[in-house]
Amino acid sequence: MDDARGRGGDAAHHDRPLTLLTTSAAATSIGATSVGATSVGATSAGPTFAAPPATSPACPKDAKDTGPATCLLRAGTGGGDQPLPRVTAGRGPLTARDLQEAYRLPSDWLGGGQSVAVVTPYDNPEAGDELAEYRKANGMPPCDADFPCFKKINQRGGDTPPAPSPAWAVHSSVGLQLAAAACPNCKLLLVQADDPSLASMAAAVDQAAAQGATAVVPMWGVAEYDGQNALAAHFDHAPTTVVAPSGVGFNSGGRQILPTAYPSVIAVGGTQLYRDPATTRGWNESAWRDTASGCSMYAPRPAWQPAGACGSRRTVADVAAVASSDTPVQVYSTSLGGWGTAAGTPSRRRSSPACTAWPAPIRPPRRASASTPPPST
Repeated sequence: MDDARGRGGDAAHHDRPLTLLTTSAAATSIGATSVGATSVGATSAGPTFAAPPATSPACPKDAKDTGPATCLLRAGTGGGDQPLPRVTAGRGPLTARDLQEAYRLPSDWLGGGQSVAVVTPYDNPEAGDELAEYRKANGMPPCDADFPCFKKINQRGGDTPPAPSPAWAVHSSVGLQLAAAACPNCKLLLVQADDPSLASMAAAVDQAAAQGATAVVPMWGVAEYDGQNALAAHFDHAPTTVVAPSGVGFNSGGRQILPTAYPSVIAVGGTQLYRDPATTRGWNESAWRDTASGCSMYAPRPAWQPAGACGSRRTVADVAAVASSDTPVQVYSTSLGGWGTAAGTPSRRRSSPACTAWPAPIRPPRRASASTPPPST
């Protein structure tokens, strides 16, 4: 679990495109709603609401800052110094309280002694201050000397940050804040990779696990490829749980994305979530039309997963949480000019942080090994 292994294991694939983790992955690692792989591809029409808040790609404008990565996160501005009004009927933007209510998270005590690591490329100099603003607005205890709940390191575990990137900074803001929403009492660790290469990101995941994180949310993905099993060890750190997004579209063009397809990773799909007083739960949630599901091209089926239509290959996804661009979450980011919203692209979602963590939302699943099933709640 050191930098050398992270750099050396991907020498032949450093130029492969990466896909950024969407917001639901962050929520999922803390607490996931029970949406199985067979239901992720479905969707329900539901009631008709006004158009969702406008968003645009939260991507680096300079190709050298994007590197081999593909930016898929969308974000919208509009709040400035004040949080956007909380919606009491219909859809988003969803606050921390909304997520806690919708997923029945015991926020007063959840997460004691546990930690969530969010992994992104480049430095977000304002990550701590942005997290503090989000926690304050959502009634969470501050990260201070009495409750030191936030730490930021580089991929080698040191304090010297990599170069900053305002566009990439939005991704760390979203991951950290959604993890906090799902688990207010968890300690949060931001591991910042040197760059968006797969080698650097794998090293950062190794570092997160070495730091003792309960759950790790890598905010990226890469299309499956022949020989991908050579990197599987970077994402298998039992008892640490690695949570990642499922990607876009049914069967994702014939292949899934990594690290999601690895049997040791909790694969997170996306849902649409909005208030609905006509339901017993008080919320209506259905699989998002653009979330990914399907069979891995190369990863074997873990022993805990039924064969189903994928036979001997891995089925994606395992769980799901809110990530639809129709029901965005509220976030605070200096790069957005203050309060704004976050969602996936028209073809991708943000569910991983909610399930963590967001990233990615309920108890962080702990996996003993790739043969141990993910949680069903």
